[in-house]
Amino acid sequence: MRSVADRNFDDLAERFRKRIYGGLKGDIRLAILNRDLAPVLGAAQSSSLTVVDAGGGQGQFALNLAAAGHELWITDISAGMLQLAQEQAVARGLESRVQTLQLPLQALSADARTSAADLLLCHAVLEWLEHPQQALVHLAECLVPGGYLSLTFYNRRALEFRLLQRGSLRQLDRNHESGNWGGHPGSLTPQNPLLPEDVMGWVEQAGLSLVAHSGIRCFHDFMTPEMRDKLPPEAIVEKELAYSRIDPYRQLARYVHLLCRRA
Repeated sequence: MRSVADRNFDDLAERFRKRIYGGLKGDIRLAILNRDLAPVLGAAQSSSLTVVDAGGGQGQFALNLAAAGHELWITDISAGMLQLAQEQAVARGLESRVQTLQLPLQALSADARTSAADLLLCHAVLEWLEHPQQALVHLAECLVPGGYLSLTFYNRRALEFRLLQRGSLRQLDRNHESGNWGGHPGSLTPQNPLLPEDVMGWVEQAGLSLVAHSGIRCFHDFMTPEMRDKLPPEAIVEKELAYSRIDPYRQLARYVHLLCRRA
């Protein structure tokens, strides 16, 4: 059951589109996801997959899968986000393959309007939930046997390192003591950033096996804007791809992508 503490982005839909999915940040995210999911999507070239984007918001990545011929459900608790997703589906001529449903992630497995997923996307959602481990169990239940979960989440290690880098030692201590890592009201820093080792443990407990583990924005966010502006964007994307599966860089990525499979 959804907690009242779970974040709804009706008030930040447009800002989310520009800050998270637009520009170089969005290019890096797209490159990592496309690379990690290529084996799954390549194996399904001759058939249409049932794809569910849980907490999918505007469906930026998922709509590309609909454009490739797959059947897509986008679910979210935010009516504003889903409206933007529907507008984009219509603009791209995808409305026959895209359905939007306003419901919480925790209700997805019991909702008769959706089918079990061959590929389930849950991108940048768990860190906004009060009970992320329970949500992951729900996600596993939404998969067909042999189905895949593409999971991204905000990495607490990256946030800790950023505070250390800035010398915000007292803030770091307060965050640890209070358990509250969120920024000011309206901030896009999530209330519950997650430790990768915790999430990988939850994945195993939910009966899922780990297929791929990548970092998203391993060094981009630690560069100064002046340095980023001097470099060709494609060069930064290329190096993000190259280092996304190499530790310790992967451990400090702003987001983590786990591709998991149900037995």
